[in-house]
Amino acid sequence: MGKAIVVGADISDQSHEALKWTLANMYQDGDIIHLVHCFRPLQPAVGPHYSYVPTEEEQANWRRQQAKVLEENMVEAKKLKADVHYKSVLIAGDPRDEIIAYGEKEGAVAIVVGNRGRGALKRAFLGSVSSYLVHHSQNIPVVVVHCKHEEESK
Repeated sequence: MGKAIVVGADISDQSHEALKWTLANMYQDGDIIHLVHCFRPLQPAVGPHYSYVPTEEEQANWRRQQAKVLEENMVEAKKLKADVHYKSVLIAGDPRDEIIAYGEKEGAVAIVVGNRGRGALKRAFLGSVSSYLVHHSQNIPVVVVHCKHEEESK
């Protein structure tokens, strides 16, 4: 049986580049590429003049929308290389924690993610999934793939 490689999946160019990089540089026949899409469930919100609690139906619709994102990733992945064993995984939760936990559970040899190219200030306030993974994944190496167009604009 081949190696498990986790690739963070969404519909961004960065995710697409991460998958392309994985196929070109890590993948070997027999490996399994786990396309992992994490999403945060809808959260209640409270303000001075309103409150909002998502219904079960709204949560279900949100999950279906996220499942579509994963389906689109699978279609794109098969266009890149059809003869690969892909496994699509949809996880509700914080991607920073869930991607690491999933990788450990599956015995992944690497986690590969794209970089959104946020500046230092945005990273400081908003955080970065890729930065978090690099600093908190103790058992699995993390590869952060930069998009070519990001590199050219620097």
